[in-house]
Amino acid sequence: MPEPQKRQIAYKARIADLINGGYVKEEGWTPNYIITKQGKHISRINLIGTVISKTEEGSEYQSLVVDDGSGTISLRLFEKNDNVKNIEIGDVVLLIGRPREYGSEKYIVPEIIKKINNKKWIDVRKIELGIENLKTKKDELGKEEVVVEKIDDSTKEKTASNPQIVYEAVKELDSGQGVDIDKVIKKTGIRDAEEIIKKFLREGEMFEIRPGKIKILE
Repeated sequence: MPEPQKRQIAYKARIADLINGGYVKEEGWTPNYIITKQGKHISRINLIGTVISKTEEGSEYQSLVVDDGSGTISLRLFEKNDNVKNIEIGDVVLLIGRPREYGSEKYIVPEIIKKINNKKWIDVRKIELGIENLKTKKDELGKEEVVVEKIDDSTKEKTASNPQIVYEAVKELDSGQGVDIDKVIKKTGIRDAEEIIKKFLREGEMFEIRPGKIKILE
């Protein structure tokens, strides 16, 4: 009798990572997976996207199409899922599922799918994946835009923008009970760190658990 398989990690990834990756079929009980251009093996995925299409009742299987800003992919539910009844076009959903390929089309078979009421989670996920701010920016002359951070009289070049540096500092310093704003400002050394934090608070990506102490929305 085959040994039970360890539950695979559901990696946070973009739809584009799946679409542009290669589908690998394994033998036996080993799960199939997508290998991304970065070399990551994804047999389960955790993604957030907006529903842009939905099949009508009575179809062979329930189907949704989601868009996360990097691409679109279909979700196919071969067993009835009552959660899908309450999901409409335009809703933001969080899903965990397994990527599959039929012919040349990649799709996802969801294990968990639920509607997210706060659409700010899309922005939070983008920050987590580094889509917006960790991508190397180039000016019109094709030169890389670099943020220079001074640390202990030495310089460290970063291709991240100031908001991403602040976000990562909060994440790093928070041991679970939140982190003092002053510590974040000192850690980053960024002049406008306080204003960046205020913007995160206004947009709902961070919250103040008590005066002067913040936490990332998770």
